[in-house]
Amino acid sequence: MKENPGIVSVVVFDRVKPGHRTAFEDWQDRVISEIRRVNGFVGVSSKRHEGVQNEYFTLFQFDSNQNLQHWLNSDTLKRYLREVGQYTESAPKVSLHQGLDIFFHKRGSTVRQPPFHKKVFLGIIAVYPLIIIVGKLFHWLVPGFGKLPFELGLFFEVIIISTLMTYPVMPGLTKWLRPWLYR
Repeated sequence: MKENPGIVSVVVFDRVKPGHRTAFEDWQDRVISEIRRVNGFVGVSSKRHEGVQNEYFTLFQFDSNQNLQHWLNSDTLKRYLREVGQYTESAPKVSLHQGLDIFFHKRGSTVRQPPFHKKVFLGIIAVYPLIIIVGKLFHWLVPGFGKLPFELGLFFEVIIISTLMTYPVMPGLTKWLRPWLYR
């Protein structure tokens, strides 16, 4: 990666051996505690992969490639990497991202996607009731809402519907229908 100012992100994918989840999470907490003290550290986010047992994604961010390289070459990180092998099935998959490109490159994903028709069905059962409920609520709660131009009223409804779709509707529906989605 070329030297460039701005946020540098490291995405780490780990597949944990069955029965080693607690030990891995303890190891991960120690690494995160250590990395928080590193010069140039910006933030970290770690999540167990939804719907797939024993897979973890961790996102580390640094303020520059130079500070990231300092961490990657540190003896502390090398010590932690030697230890993690006893908890994981293979070496972690690591990808580096400069700036905002982390949001646009999705290569190498190991997640199995539900079939297209199931995703469409999930979208329909999420969106249709929201359109009806939010529309009725706006007319009931906001006096004069029906007097707004259709496009403006629709704009306000879409803001609420999009927010609800992002959380909690789609995550909840996906979790509830997971056995059917991935069958």
